[in-house]
Amino acid sequence: MGTGEKRMEETKKSEVSDSSRNESPEIGPAEGYARIFRYATATEYSMQAITGFCAIGSGVGMAMVNLVFGRFITVITDYTTGASSAAGFRSDASKLALGFFIIGIGRFILSYGYSTLFTLAAYRITRNIRYLYLKAGLSQEIAYFDAGIGGSIAMQATSNGKLIQAGISEKLGLVVQGLACFTAAFVLAFVTQWKLTLICCCIAPATLLVMGISSAMEASIEGKILKIHADGGSFAESILSSARNVQAFDLRTRLVRDFDKYLQEAHKLGNKKNVILGFMFSTEYFIIFAGMGLCFWQSIRMIATGEVEKPGDVFIVLMSVIVASSSLTAITPYLIDFSRAASSAAELFRLMDRASAIDPFDDSGEQPSEVEGTIDCENIKFSYPMRPGVTVLENFCLRIPAGKVTALVGASGSGKSTIIGLIERWYSPLSGSVKLDGRPIDTLNVQWLRKHVRLVQQEPVLFSGTVYDNIVNGLVGTPWEKDSRQDKMTRVQEAAKVAFAHDFISMLPDGYDTVIGERGGLLSGGQKQRVAIARSVISQPRILLLDEATSALDPHAEEVVQKALDNVSKGRTTVTIAHKLATIRNADNIVVMDSGRIVEQGTHHSLLEADGVYARLVQAQDLSVVSQPGSESDASSETDQDEVAKTELPGPTRTVTRYSTTTRERLELDLDRDNYDKWKRLGLFSTIWRIVKTTPELRLMYFMLAMACLGAAAAYPGQAILMSRFIEVFKFTGSEMQKKGNFFALMFLTLNHKYRKEIINDMLRQDLRFFDRPENTTGALSSRVDSYPQAVFELMGFNVALIFVSVVGVLSCCVVALAYGWRLGVVIIFAGLPPLLASGYARIRMESAMETKISKRFSASASIASEAISAIRTVSSLAIESSVLENYTNELEHAISDSKRPIMLIMLPFAFTQSVEYAFQALGFWYGCRLVSFGDLTMVNFFAAFLAVFFSGQQASILFGFAGSMTKACGAANYLFWLEQLQPTIRETDENRDNGPKGFQALDIKKVQFSYPMRPDARVLRGVNLQIKKGQFVAFVGASGCGKSTMIAMLERFYDPVSGHLVLDGTNLDAMNPWSFRREVALVQQEPKLYPGTIRDNISMGVPTDDINAVRESDIIEACRSANAWDFISSLPEGLNTPCGSNGLQLSGGQRQRIAIARALIRNPRILLLDEATSALDTQSERVVQDALNEAAKTGNRITIAVAHRLSTVRHADMICVFYNGKILEAGTHENLLANSEMYRKMCEAQNLNG
Repeated sequence: MGTGEKRMEETKKSEVSDSSRNESPEIGPAEGYARIFRYATATEYSMQAITGFCAIGSGVGMAMVNLVFGRFITVITDYTTGASSAAGFRSDASKLALGFFIIGIGRFILSYGYSTLFTLAAYRITRNIRYLYLKAGLSQEIAYFDAGIGGSIAMQATSNGKLIQAGISEKLGLVVQGLACFTAAFVLAFVTQWKLTLICCCIAPATLLVMGISSAMEASIEGKILKIHADGGSFAESILSSARNVQAFDLRTRLVRDFDKYLQEAHKLGNKKNVILGFMFSTEYFIIFAGMGLCFWQSIRMIATGEVEKPGDVFIVLMSVIVASSSLTAITPYLIDFSRAASSAAELFRLMDRASAIDPFDDSGEQPSEVEGTIDCENIKFSYPMRPGVTVLENFCLRIPAGKVTALVGASGSGKSTIIGLIERWYSPLSGSVKLDGRPIDTLNVQWLRKHVRLVQQEPVLFSGTVYDNIVNGLVGTPWEKDSRQDKMTRVQEAAKVAFAHDFISMLPDGYDTVIGERGGLLSGGQKQRVAIARSVISQPRILLLDEATSALDPHAEEVVQKALDNVSKGRTTVTIAHKLATIRNADNIVVMDSGRIVEQGTHHSLLEADGVYARLVQAQDLSVVSQPGSESDASSETDQDEVAKTELPGPTRTVTRYSTTTRERLELDLDRDNYDKWKRLGLFSTIWRIVKTTPELRLMYFMLAMACLGAAAAYPGQAILMSRFIEVFKFTGSEMQKKGNFFALMFLTLNHKYRKEIINDMLRQDLRFFDRPENTTGALSSRVDSYPQAVFELMGFNVALIFVSVVGVLSCCVVALAYGWRLGVVIIFAGLPPLLASGYARIRMESAMETKISKRFSASASIASEAISAIRTVSSLAIESSVLENYTNELEHAISDSKRPIMLIMLPFAFTQSVEYAFQALGFWYGCRLVSFGDLTMVNFFAAFLAVFFSGQQASILFGFAGSMTKACGAANYLFWLEQLQPTIRETDENRDNGPKGFQALDIKKVQFSYPMRPDARVLRGVNLQIKKGQFVAFVGASGCGKSTMIAMLERFYDPVSGHLVLDGTNLDAMNPWSFRREVALVQQEPKLYPGTIRDNISMGVPTDDINAVRESDIIEACRSANAWDFISSLPEGLNTPCGSNGLQLSGGQRQRIAIARALIRNPRILLLDEATSALDTQSERVVQDALNEAAKTGNRITIAVAHRLSTVRHADMICVFYNGKILEAGTHENLLANSEMYRKMCEAQNLNG
């Protein structure tokens, strides 16, 4: 079983286990569709009531045309039999023509009314559903997300919302109109000639039966397909959020192949669905046309026997049957949209109906007026829901006194972070209880509890927006939330100063109003952590939880921030988890844990005197310095560090970079190159042609489809000719439609599969600069992966056949009109078609402009939802669920407000296309009768020409009913074309394909300068010079934001220098094949990224092969041993086959990092890049892993470069480079720098633990 299959099986298992709890029963398609309208407010109900009347009135108007037409038959019969004069005939014809025109005006007004109001109501109802769906997602307990199920919530809110909106907008109006026309036409026919109508009624029940059964079966399968796409979307989101990891390990092909497993399963179900749809279309058309043939034959017989006196009555019945049948065929494609809407809604309702075990929106629970802060863990037994067989805590007891600092230390996986999760009420214990001031916390209001507890996590998560926006999130739910911006800014700045963040924030281009990118991506790790600390302390919480809160800080910053936290902790209950023992030496109680048990506790000094486990941990982290520790005064140390902070540079700074004109122009061109708004878009027909041209495997099918559609379209001019001659038998059968149904069903599946796979593949092959752009957040990209291929299907799936039939039908009817009465044909065609085409074109252009604008709004809302769901722990700990919902709703409201005026304008040409046919029919009626009366046209030819125009008008109306789908599809296809042609700047080319690294004797960094593409004026590297020789272990140290991690990114070739060169053995890296180079490089990042799947799967990804089965288990185990991960892996019930969960959240932070190290080591790299690789490890693991890394570095075959804030991990490096302000200030061994570098000396003193 391959990785993709195993991953999908994992998902299914998690669903089964989860569905046994809290899940609602399955919702049927009909129930799902009807339930959509329960989320309408009084305003939407009023709008829909008005639109319903308008649509019904419009449908009745369509049927009333037959009455006018029947009366005309009587008039023309009277004229041909001599019962009336030519003048009288012309007069009567003019009055009847006026009737056509009046019906056209009525339909214009009514069509405009229902299309506009239905569309606006659809936006509003969908907004309400999206809001409630995201609220339901945010209300779920954390265990729900651990199962990996929650990853698709943000994507489904957008993609399923679009499908629901499409199913209840103007298409619903068209269906109501069609049903009203169907009903009114048969009523008119019954009133006119009941017996003939009764015979014709055989069409209705047979057609409705086929449609009903087929639609129900199709909807059931569609629901399963949507669920598979949702699971695939969750996997796609995890891929897109880790672009660095994908590029570093060349995982694009492997991950796209795994993603394709979801598509293949959906494809199989789609094959079954489209057999049903092909049967429905072909059978329906056969029944309708065969039934109409019966009506022709019976009407001739009844006229011959004298049962019908007036020929006009026969034509009223016949035309009513034709119009009623056409109405059914016209609404059939929309039933597919209804089916999708119903299935999409049912999928959303499953989560909306799910009862959360711990609901933050639940108002119940106590809310004490005072909080002392004493926390008691009493006889706690706990296992994670996804691993019930692994007991994490067993009879665990601990008292955390109010106002005191309690530190938890111990090996990774010993249960420290679990205690934090229990205090936060992310989980509930299996037995025992956690109490706050003597009250079990499960009796307290969840929001109240979390507002009095603040958490800083090991991997800090920030949100898109400004620095101010992120810090002020800490005030949500506090008495200061409603203060003025000025007052809140004061609090923000005070909190930033406490967190030692104010100085670097002040140096950003816009200070506190600087936008920091998705998840704070434009800040360094240390800067993000300081902002997160400021966010937590701004509300002055009674209880503070610090889970490795200073792990990403440099030594100087860590020392000062720790002093600030010590200050903040005074009088507050503080629980801190730390592997850097220097940060907890002043704790009131240090609790040493192992395997869910407490093995020691006491103060720093008492535990040192006990000379037990804690004492050994301290000795492992001790750094030797030449001078006496603590010789520098606290004040001077802090002042010096303030100076460092004033000069450190994050991604953005206020410094203006003076690049040459040529360099600046190149940077600007590169920015434009990645900007989709600069892309010259193709028109509708050019888009369709390009799709056909780029899918050679489908050309035979396209040709056969075209032939089938030509046959189907021939029915319409055929009707006109046959009716004009009143032939006995209508001979058209459904065989052509059967072919059509089969072919376009197969094609749309192939296209949908093709483009879903290609869009994620094209995204993943882009440079990181593509992902740095603000419009390319993970949420926005994930939404496009799901919705854009679906939109292309709207164009090239079923609709393309129907559009093609309509186009051919219009053109062939026009040919018939010209052939049977060229003067009448010329007048009608040139009077009617130009305004019809112009209005259709105008609608498509206006809707395209609106779609471009609105899609940005929906992308923004998708980004908000995606960020919140992916950072659900941060959202819940800050208790900002309501704030997230407010921001999400604001974007949706903007989308609605931005669309009101465009919709009102767009629906004018839509209404025109629905009604203009009556105007040129009135003209044709009037002018044709004149030609007949003057003897210039025979009655038979008049009927043939006029009915051809009549049917062409119907087909034109159907054609432009697809304008909305065509517009969305055209925009989506253009994005896919743009993405396909967008080539990364760092890529394999013909010139460098065979130019890989020949050896690794020396790596030279020569005068490298760099600015991030989105911030070209903010220089991060300012002329870095360094030579690293084969076998050397080199360390980069320095303040956060000084350029260390950026240099690692340059060495991975995530970016190329703006100026200067990276040279390997005399060859510039930019002249090498980047993939050949990266195969020899391995990266361990500060925030390790794991994927859904097993531990085995994730470690195997380090091997540069697409065949995961070729990876030997012995190699995996050896890599695990080197990363000190084998002991904990082998202790798990499933060992290497243990699921990691979504983003690896089934494992602790330290365990995730050790697996990431194993993934790097199994690659056996020639260059090993470690960006804070051991920051999340406990002391023992860190020492073992570091020894393994040091040993590997000594083999003489590898260059090892490590970024470190914990200096004990790099003390044995061959060279330590101190970065400062984007440059290497000084370099040397640990001993040399201690003797000669004041800055490095102070960094070491800050981490010394003696005393």
